[in-house]
Amino acid sequence: MLQVYLNFKNQTAEAIAFYETVFDVKNDGIMTFADAPEDPAHPTPEEWKHLVMNASMTIEGVPVMLSDVPDGMGLTFIEGNNVSLVVSTQDEEKIDRIFARLSEGGKITMPLGETFWAKKYGMVVDKFGINWMLNCYTEA
Repeated sequence: MLQVYLNFKNQTAEAIAFYETVFDVKNDGIMTFADAPEDPAHPTPEEWKHLVMNASMTIEGVPVMLSDVPDGMGLTFIEGNNVSLVVSTQDEEKIDRIFARLSEGGKITMPLGETFWAKKYGMVVDKFGINWMLNCYTEA
């Protein structure tokens, strides 16, 4: 099984709320850094306690995990386009709705429109820097 894990810079709770509205889903559970057992040798900094250590949701049948990566954890965020999440369906209204919602506060990199392989196809980078491809295909 392939799963998706998305890391955010202190915006995971906001991203979860956004994706819940985009995809009409609910998260499967959120654990904050404050929920983790205390380790006296490595105390959790106070400013991390409200951040999301791990959360999960299912988007279009795919398990997606999400997490904040606080300063000091060694992760460098570089926005790029080498990875995209793809939503494919035959439901044209669904593609229109998801594309419009993902575009809110984001950047459309290819408007949703007809292509030689799809009834509708478009690309957007959402407001959290996640690349999405939306594909409305017709039956072969």
